[in-house]
Amino acid sequence: MYRRHVRARYRLYSQRARRFIVHDVLHADDPPHRLALGAAIGVFVTFTPTIGLQMIIVVFLSWLLGANKIIGVPIVWLSNPATFVPMYYSCYVIGRSVLGWPAISDAWWSQLSNPPDQWWPMVTFYWSRLMEIASPLWVGCVMIGFLLAYLTYYVVHQLIATYRLKRKHAKQEG
Repeated sequence: MYRRHVRARYRLYSQRARRFIVHDVLHADDPPHRLALGAAIGVFVTFTPTIGLQMIIVVFLSWLLGANKIIGVPIVWLSNPATFVPMYYSCYVIGRSVLGWPAISDAWWSQLSNPPDQWWPMVTFYWSRLMEIASPLWVGCVMIGFLLAYLTYYVVHQLIATYRLKRKHAKQEG
């Protein structure tokens, strides 16, 4: 019974995704450049540690750069509670190695579990710990985000242009 429910939901979500890609993306009035740029912006923002603001950032950057605003929003949903840790940890590791920083030690973790008792020292304690991981995290996120956004732009642009060209030829022949 449970398996049927899971399969039915999977079919529903895959149909929605297919309909979004085929109808909303490939048949949109925007040129391939605007659509591909919107997807690339969505991928880049997905890899930034701006959880909670990602959709707003995608819409703003898309508006600023003249990209399709709608296509990037669902892409940021790739960063969700199930994917945060692997995405951001790998970004942190890459950023740490680029900056040449050492790995966080066991002492760092044990200190993190024993914060000061007073309110202000606790705030400064957690802030300093956050700043120790923020720089490598951002460096890694920006590097991976730019790389994947570039690849996304190229692939999406080629796919859309090829699809539309084939569709145009099919209409002319038929």
